[in-house]
Order: sequence, then structure tokens, then C-alpha cells
Amino acid sequence: MSFLRDTFFFFAGIVFLALAKMKYQWKGYASPKPFDLSESRRCIEYDWQVVGQWLAHLEKHTANKNPLRGKQVLELGPGSDSGVGLILLAKGCARYHACDVNELFAAVPDSFYTELLGWLNAKDPQTDIGFLQRQLIRSQSGQPSRLNYVVREDFDLVAALGEGTVDIVFSQAAFEHFDDIEATTAQLTRVCKPGASLVVEIDLKTHSRWIRSRDPNNIYRYPDFIYDAFYFRGIPNRMRPYQYVSAFERCGWQDIELIPISKIEQSSDRASYSGMNRQFLDERNQMDYLSIIICAQKAAYSSPCSQS
Repeated sequence: MSFLRDTFFFFAGIVFLALAKMKYQWKGYASPKPFDLSESRRCIEYDWQVVGQWLAHLEKHTANKNPLRGKQVLELGPGSDSGVGLILLAKGCARYHACDVNELFAAVPDSFYTELLGWLNAKDPQTDIGFLQRQLIRSQSGQPSRLNYVVREDFDLVAALGEGTVDIVFSQAAFEHFDDIEATTAQLTRVCKPGASLVVEIDLKTHSRWIRSRDPNNIYRYPDFIYDAFYFRGIPNRMRPYQYVSAFERCGWQDIELIPISKIEQSSDRASYSGMNRQFLDERNQMDYLSIIICAQKAAYSSPCSQS
């Protein structure tokens, strides 16, 4: 039975890889959330939940009950709107930076932000809505703002932010889209201040929406030459948890904590390895991990990233 299942999903996955590449070539990268921006309330609740999860992990990891106050925050791959940035400013960060390769914020309707600001005011009537409105308007008009949205095709973080400027790094399901984790981590290390904190969630699953619920590890069934044939910018990089941890270790990050968020429910320890390409069969790949959070601290004194 497992052979038939593995064979079916091997060929089904190829179809979905082809469809994903065609969709990217036709539309580009336009929908980072699993639902449309027109569902504004759902998007707002999602942004609120993401920030809440980040802060819960950050507070626990740093033993700091107010970790945002006066801090420069960077989000990598901010998604479809400035909701996260406005929520973080409302919660006390000094400035929010977001860096992406895709210009997505320009398409957000004003009605979304009107609803978001009303939501924030309902959550806490003490929120300075006028301040948030001013920062949003300045950001949208290209003026200096505490809501700093940077779009760079080359994703050059150092050129965008300068060295030693960031106190906290957040990211939600973006790291799995970076082609070169070593280079991204090296740049991230340069823009962060000594002692900076990091909380990133990484989605390790296949991203095609029908098959991810039925065969979440589908993208790991293929040898490199097949998977690379369907390459487009942003395709999941198939890095496993230990590889992310190693990249941060080589760049001098410490107190690294790897937290599984979702796992395969399985009847045996080897069930999640069924049908995987041989490069993923080693148990260090932790194929039962479907999504993870990594928390870490940049060392007070660190040397340039070492190579593996």
C-alpha cells in the first residue's frame, strides 16, 4: 500500500510543481497568505496572531516581559500588507523595517488600514491611532517613517539598513523561500547589533495547497535534477532544520532554540521517511517536522561567518 501511495504522490507532485512554476511565470509572486487580501478581517486576525506568537517566543527566550520597547525591528519577507508593522509600532517598537524582493504593499486598499486601525483601537483604546496613521501616510508617500518598507531585487540587507542597526528580527514563513541561506544569514548577522534577538517561523512543507494537506513532504521525494527543473524564484529551498541551525551557528548566533510547531502524526518513527529521496533519509533531517520556530541571540562579539 505504501508503494502505491508513494508512486501516486511522486507523479502528482510533479504536476503540482509544473503548475506552480507556470503560475509564477504568469502572475509572479502575488499571494503570500493562504487567503485573499479582500478578506480583510481574516488578514488582520492573522497578522495579530503572528505578532502574538513571535512575542510569546521572544519573551520566553529572552526572559524579558517588554522586549519591544525602544527596539529597531526587522521583518524579512513581510507579506501582503503593513499590518504587522503597525501592530508592532502600536506595541512599542521604536521603528519597524521590512525587506522584500516583491512590491506587494502598493496594492493594499485604504479600507484595509481603516479597519485595522479600528481593530487596534478596540483592542486598546490607549493606542495612539493618529501616530500610526501619520507613519503609514509617510511610508506610503516615500517619506522617512517609523514604518520603513524596503523593496530590493537583490535583497541586500546591508545596503538597505546599514550595519549594526537592528535589535530584533522576525520572519513568518519566508526563510524557506531564500535560495542562499548562508548568504542571507551572513547579511542578517551584519545588520544586527551585538546581542540582537531572532524569532523566525519556517514552513518546511510543500507549498501547493491541495497536496500539502495530503502529502506535506512531497517536495522531498525528488532528486535535485528533477526538483531544479521546476525552479523559480521563491520555490521552497528544501533546507531541513539542522541546516538552518548550522547556518546561524557559523555566523556566531548563540542560545539557538529549535521548536517544532507542527509534526506528522505517525504510527512509527520511520513513517515520515516513506518515499523520500535518499538525500533526506538520514534521521537528522527530522522529516516529521512540518514547521518550526528558531529563536537565537547574536553573540556580543562575533567574527565573520565561517564556511561549512
